[in-house]
Amino acid sequence: MTNGNNNGHHDSGAVHANGHRPDAAIVSEHDPASSAGQALLWDGLPPAVTQALSQPLDSALVSQRKGRGGRVYDYLEGHAVIDQANRIFGFGGWGCELVGDVTLRRIETVDPKTGEVTVSQAYSAPVRVTVAGALPRTDIGFHPVAEDTPDGHDTATKGSVTDGMKRAFRTFGVQFGNGLYGDQQQTVNAPKPVRVSAQTNGRPPQTQNGDGVQTLRKRLVELAGEQGFDDKQVRAAVKRQTGKGLNDLTADEIGPLVEAAANKLRERQQTQAA
Repeated sequence: MTNGNNNGHHDSGAVHANGHRPDAAIVSEHDPASSAGQALLWDGLPPAVTQALSQPLDSALVSQRKGRGGRVYDYLEGHAVIDQANRIFGFGGWGCELVGDVTLRRIETVDPKTGEVTVSQAYSAPVRVTVAGALPRTDIGFHPVAEDTPDGHDTATKGSVTDGMKRAFRTFGVQFGNGLYGDQQQTVNAPKPVRVSAQTNGRPPQTQNGDGVQTLRKRLVELAGEQGFDDKQVRAAVKRQTGKGLNDLTADEIGPLVEAAANKLRERQQTQAA
């Protein structure tokens, strides 16, 4: 599998497998206006799912491969990502689909010392992942053609689709390998994410006593108010999300809702500032 990064490569044009260029680019950013049907304060993922997503990644799921400069890179194989999705979201709780053409690309690599041009081929594929209770996630998969044979093209075509699925799932965080990428990789079994304070629109330290529950409950209502929702709407949304009344939730049950609401508010603020 490849991460789809082609530093030093020049993509000289996209050609569909049938010889035609695509007529339009695939837009992978989700339009915030289309989220009106979602829950008021958060993506509609159950607390058990958000808690599972926040756990450290199991080291047994991580594979390694050699990459540029002889470095060894951690990554998740396609079957590991599928197993993770089934475990976290349920066998009937997610799906993926192609949302455009699988495209054959001709790539030219220039040797900076000799000026020699090397031509290679690769396939790209736009893939959308849909999870029940969350907005769709779309990304572009990429896989090089190792051998210019029918089998080589078949392997690269399938690999690009799998890579697109993996990259789309990465937006769900560490459980799908997002911490394995970048210059400073957060390798497996890293500490759980630090809860940000209420002053930064985040979740306050979680406690099991009555004061802690009240603090979390109050914070959830405050976050809702900053998004234009009143107390009645908050309680209705909580009921739809958890099947319980706001006053009946424990600190462990309210905490993920507060964190998700804080993240939603930050996303909205960033969108408005862009």
